[in-house]
Amino acid sequence: MPIDLLERETGLPDEVLVRRCKEELPRQITSSFELLVARHMQRVYTLVYKIVNDNEEAEDLTQEVFLKVYRALPRFDMQCAFTTWLYRIATNTALDALERTQRQRQQTIQIERARPRSRGADASSEPGLSELPAPGPTPEELVLRRELRDCINRVLRRLDREQMRVLLLRDLEDMSYEELAQILQAKLSAVKMRVHRARLAFKELFGEFCGKIYQVLSLTQKNRHQKREE
Repeated sequence: MPIDLLERETGLPDEVLVRRCKEELPRQITSSFELLVARHMQRVYTLVYKIVNDNEEAEDLTQEVFLKVYRALPRFDMQCAFTTWLYRIATNTALDALERTQRQRQQTIQIERARPRSRGADASSEPGLSELPAPGPTPEELVLRRELRDCINRVLRRLDREQMRVLLLRDLEDMSYEELAQILQAKLSAVKMRVHRARLAFKELFGEFCGKIYQVLSLTQKNRHQKREE
């Protein structure tokens, strides 16, 4: 494709690119579809990673998401924004993968419990969320942050599927309630109630499982700041 034409294509809105794809797919993968993928690849990857918390799996699932988009795009009715439809596919794909992983992990735990325990076996650790950034943390703070990260990760996975979805999209992806309503295909009032209930559920579980770690970390950080000011 000539450079000047590529530049014009790159500036086209999603709606125009989607209409072109609906006319051209699945006969051929066109520049319009490639531009949609390039435009939204990183955002989809980030969203998927926040759910599965594994780089390689997130990369594989991102490819799976766009394969589903490629297959379904000719049937996309355009009753909502392309991104709304795309994020619905992405979250469903990632949550399905997470549920499969949790089932497999539970089966593994049950098998391991049925086996005689060998001495010196290392306890497996849960995959964690990304490190919490802070200037100049002490080694003790790094350990506490890692523990808090892992604890938050476990709490998220104790929520049900829809609670986890709305928290990720609203609080981590900073989507508006209107965008959430489109993705969830629900009324605005219902979405607000779901977010409220999900936050309450998370807060309760966080206090139960992560409260002590959070308190110790907060106290450690406070002491460090006080020493800096002295």
